Amino acid sequence: MAAIRARAFPRAGLVGNPSDLYGGRGLGFAFDAFRAEVRAEPAAADELPSPLLRAAHEVLAGEPGAAALPPLRAEFRSDVPRQAGLAGSSAIVLAALRAFAVLGGLKIPPGRLAELAWRAEQELLGIRAGPLDRLVQAHGGLLAIDFADPFAPTAVERLDPALLPPLGIAWDPVPGRPSGDVHEQVWRRWRDGDPEVRRLVERFPALADLARAALLSGDHAALRACIDRNFELRAALFPIADRDRRMIDLARAAGAAAKFCGSGGAVLVAPVAAADLERLAVRFRSEGFGWIEPRVAGGVEWVREEPR
Repeated sequence: MAAIRARAFPRAGLVGNPSDLYGGRGLGFAFDAFRAEVRAEPAAADELPSPLLRAAHEVLAGEPGAAALPPLRAEFRSDVPRQAGLAGSSAIVLAALRAFAVLGGLKIPPGRLAELAWRAEQELLGIRAGPLDRLVQAHGGLLAIDFADPFAPTAVERLDPALLPPLGIAWDPVPGRPSGDVHEQVWRRWRDGDPEVRRLVERFPALADLARAALLSGDHAALRACIDRNFELRAALFPIADRDRRMIDLARAAGAAAKFCGSGGAVLVAPVAAADLERLAVRFRSEGFGWIEPRVAGGVEWVREEPR
């Protein structure tokens, strides 16, 4: 049997994260500036050199029909910036699940694929994580998601990426903290009933609803206000690293809205006009930050067989 290559893309949270950990609502999109790619092929015995690959294999092995899954040899490569809050580890797990499923003859819908990826990271690797990243990466495109029952078929609403205003993404090339570590303390406080944490977390779903309405109506000013408010709520919940704060400040000094793409290390920047993007790029790059203008990635379920 030929080897298989599969890929998955990073994601950016638009508004609503991190309420995906708490049954809230949110919007996010996949983008194709970077990618994780897994190459897998049948082998005499499993050769899975990464915990991410092993976790993907283990959760997939429990699926109906997975008895036909052969021993596998796999490797991955990724240019997603490390520990920058762009869901790079989830992209590796998603790509692995896609490749392994093809080799096992399994057809897994995107929602189930996202759930398997979430289980691999949360249950097997002990990473505190919500479902936003995996759902966006599994479905691709721009999504609005209700996290009350995140893997239900009705939880995901696909939106037209043309609704998005001009956007940039800046990131710190120096890796930050693992996302699970960032979330763990706040999640524990929420679990233990901390009233301030619960009060703040409960504000995200309504904010996501406002952002969705702003997108659908073309009200980019209202969307920028939601993006800024999302960051303020997050800053009230989590400590903000100096370099992360600097990225937010650079964007706001140029008149743009800004928030974290994920758990820190990268920021989503929404300027007033597309003409501002070039000036923002110069500002961020002059201080050593990376910068791209994201293009929404659709059709992420990309799998290719290699000839032997």
